[in-house]
Amino acid sequence: MLEWPPNLGFWRLSMTTDTWLAIDFGTSNSLVAGADTNGVFAPIAIDPHAPDQTIMKSVIYSLRRNEWAVGTEAISLYYEAGAEGRVLKSLKKFLPDPSFQGTQIHGQFYSLEDLLARILRTMRERAEKARGQSLTKVVLGHPALFAPTPEGHQRALTRLEKSANIAGFTDIVFCPEPVAAAHNFAKSLANEKIVLVADFGGGTSDFTIIRLKPSGFTEGDVLSLGGVSLAGDAFDGSIMEHAVAPFFGSKIEFRMPMGSNTLNLPKALVRKLCSPADLMLLGKKEYIEFFRNLQQWSLDKETAQAIERLEMLIEERQGYHLFESIEEGKKMLSAKDYGHVHYQYPTIDLDLTFDRGQFDHFSSKTIDAILGCLDETVKASGLAYAGIDIVCCTGGTARIPALHAGLAARLGGDKLEHHLPFHAVVNGLAEKAFSLIKK
Repeated sequence: MLEWPPNLGFWRLSMTTDTWLAIDFGTSNSLVAGADTNGVFAPIAIDPHAPDQTIMKSVIYSLRRNEWAVGTEAISLYYEAGAEGRVLKSLKKFLPDPSFQGTQIHGQFYSLEDLLARILRTMRERAEKARGQSLTKVVLGHPALFAPTPEGHQRALTRLEKSANIAGFTDIVFCPEPVAAAHNFAKSLANEKIVLVADFGGGTSDFTIIRLKPSGFTEGDVLSLGGVSLAGDAFDGSIMEHAVAPFFGSKIEFRMPMGSNTLNLPKALVRKLCSPADLMLLGKKEYIEFFRNLQQWSLDKETAQAIERLEMLIEERQGYHLFESIEEGKKMLSAKDYGHVHYQYPTIDLDLTFDRGQFDHFSSKTIDAILGCLDETVKASGLAYAGIDIVCCTGGTARIPALHAGLAARLGGDKLEHHLPFHAVVNGLAEKAFSLIKK
């Protein structure tokens, strides 16, 4: 939980009042809107190849040195190249992590800030092209809490600021994402309400409880703010851990030469297999020799085959493709009672189905942690659940049935409103940008 009263993150650097971009820089998806002296302008089409051109996947790809692609183009080129090169996603999760500085790509080191800046710069340049003007001022969204400690949260903000500077932004204001969503949701109200804004994204689940009027709110109206680094990627990871990873040897047993003890795959490696961001960063040299030894140390043929599949997955950098299949299986559960994961590659043929009950079991710890954070946020507001009038749910992960059921059990299903799953935050950031201009 964030200590109260919090610094809401409204940092300001040498501002002037022209045109401001508003960027929702998400773990999975990113969007751009903004404001000028005439008012707020709508989200900009920044990904010409996407089904919704205002939503760009936060993915970067490089086939060879100094050649980069972002968004849908990155994914298309990755598949066209037969998974050659490097594709990276969910990099935002590393911002609070002091142990992650960057990675080697084509023999050259790139810092985390450099990699994130490539996405932000692409967004800025495409917005400039659409608007026909230079744009260097930005209201930039961020999770309520990047990390459970103030130091981790501050570290993430500092690194994100550096990324924005590298991307060409000179004037920067940070705004918590659930507070931004509240800016947007206020316009739908007829009178004052106590609102819980619940923003369930790809990397974090964020909450704010706020006294909201149709005309907006002040910082004093924000009653509490909370968040946890668990959301869409964590649900994908739970499917990977329980249903998919055993196919790749996560639960194998082996015995080293001259040894008598039965060993298991290192827990740290299994954790990385279950994280989309970490799996795509696993180095070939780091593990391939270990996997080849494991095949020799295996206790049976089935174990050796599972390790062979794992070696192929990492050596051929198939992590992105695999997690795309897992995510599609998860999305099926929003409309059906089952999910299906199908993934094929030489020596790998994965075809599995899981029902909603199994998924609820897989993800129970994630659900409990998210709802536990919500409980703490409500407690910090000084209110009971009965004192909340409306719940504004936003973000693609909000429609996971077990998560929805947990919210309904606490608040009543009649209070839940699903509000612009992908555009609420960026529209609210644009409202924040316009308020800066009006000042």
